Amino acid sequence: MTQAVQSPPKPLAIRAPKSLSHGPGHPVCLAGLRVGTRAADAKPTIVERRDQEFVQGLQDDLADPARHAGLLAAAPSRQGGTLRLFQPLQRVFNMLVLEAFCDLPGQPRVAPAKIDSSGFVLRRVDGARKLAWLKAGTRVFGWEAVDEDLDPAHDRRGKAVTLGHPVLDALAPSQQRIRTAGSARLAVATVPVSEDVQPLFIAPPDVCRGAGKTLLFGNLKVVSSELTEAPASAPAFGTDAQERESLRADMVSYLLAGGARIFPVPATRTVTTEDARAAAQTPLESTTQPAFRRFEYDALDRTLGRLLLQLNNQYDAFGADSGALAMKAALQRLRVETDVPASGGQAAHVDTRNAWQFLLEAKAVFVDAVSGARVSIPNRWGAVSNEVADAIFEASLACLQQQFSRLLPAGGRFGNGRNGAEPRYVVRAFVRLKPEHEGCPGRLVWSPYSEEFTIAPWFESAGAPVPVIPMPDLMDRAQLQKVKPTVAFALPPRLAKLLQSDAKDLMEGKGSGDPAFGLGWICSFSLPIITLCAFIVLNIFLSLLNLIFWWLPLLKICIPIPKAKE
Repeated sequence: MTQAVQSPPKPLAIRAPKSLSHGPGHPVCLAGLRVGTRAADAKPTIVERRDQEFVQGLQDDLADPARHAGLLAAAPSRQGGTLRLFQPLQRVFNMLVLEAFCDLPGQPRVAPAKIDSSGFVLRRVDGARKLAWLKAGTRVFGWEAVDEDLDPAHDRRGKAVTLGHPVLDALAPSQQRIRTAGSARLAVATVPVSEDVQPLFIAPPDVCRGAGKTLLFGNLKVVSSELTEAPASAPAFGTDAQERESLRADMVSYLLAGGARIFPVPATRTVTTEDARAAAQTPLESTTQPAFRRFEYDALDRTLGRLLLQLNNQYDAFGADSGALAMKAALQRLRVETDVPASGGQAAHVDTRNAWQFLLEAKAVFVDAVSGARVSIPNRWGAVSNEVADAIFEASLACLQQQFSRLLPAGGRFGNGRNGAEPRYVVRAFVRLKPEHEGCPGRLVWSPYSEEFTIAPWFESAGAPVPVIPMPDLMDRAQLQKVKPTVAFALPPRLAKLLQSDAKDLMEGKGSGDPAFGLGWICSFSLPIITLCAFIVLNIFLSLLNLIFWWLPLLKICIPIPKAKE
């Protein structure tokens, strides 16, 4: 009796097949436009176009091989040896041009019918790494380091392994890496991520036929309003000695180590919110001053006001974050001192109270303007020891980091780095080839990276023709009568009453926003006249600030308009 032959046990994981038995396909290359060279690794060609019909203009140039050398010469300008790309707002368009060919003798072009899809990615240079702009559905993760050779679309990536069931496949570590494109930060993400892909189009048949090449082109997008959904990581404030000294020097003197410092005590000593408002609205030269006079208010604003402004606006020290709580703990160790003269049989003495409580009362009056709030101004801010000053400084660093996260909650796609340096970018194109045999997988073919480039900010001039805005002649009464109101503003009652006040009173801060009647107003204006008024005011301020910046020779160029000849 013979023993039955048992099959060997099946392996737990079976590597997903990459191809069948037909052998590897012939090599295909994707490279930049080549003229007079057979190099298979030519970098993608970036062409700057300034014509309004830039797509048609590019196709016309591509269809004529005699113009290809001119296209290569139409690269963006350089700054410091690096390509510098302008934005569409500056009336400049950047086009990407590539050609697909087989790396065989004669380098025949790839038949367009064999290309399943194509596109290109823009990546940010980070040292030796190239960061990809990652998304998952409608979520934006931002710039991340990835496996640069994986397909940018998650649904086009093949499986790393197969365990016989989709659930098990999803749990496999190697498949998780494929799903997250190899991103280390997103290694535990449960959603598949994709890289932002810009479209790459195959040139029309007549263009490819005229050029004798299979050409692809795309419009390189260099501007975006996209923001990362994750908060920007705050910089580590005070990481070097020079920065620490600069930040410490920026602090108000009351927060630094040293002896007691005086406050300018007003005659009334106790100041209410209403007193502060009346003093702020009273001109310094006015002969009728309130009990809390304007010069006393100004003196307190230069001292106590600066202290409150830094604590409240710069540090958010009155908040509830960990940095604010550390600042509160440090300030609670300080005292303010008030000189009490002899009276009622008691000798002169000095009262002290908690500095933090005093700051809360002062904030209610001078910052929050709480109705009925009051604060007693002490004579001195008590001495600050080195230990307390160091605690205040370290708390300020934590406050600044948390303030940074609130003020800059997300990073822009094309924003500058934290140190202000302009980031550099590269592009890389790809084509997905259809399977060469039935049952075989398709192939993903990448181009080399392009040359590095920077993106000019929107305010930088690209040298393109500027639009001209004609203005009406206000001296021509006949023309002025034709300039009718073109926009209307609906004013609530308080604002309407305020704007109807005397202009001199408004300049002196005496305007009242209390409406006598609950009537709103609709005021119509002519946009050309508003523009002209803004233009006149702009010229006045340009001339005044020219004393500081000396910018008129660069910012304002006026030339006469020649008289039309019949």
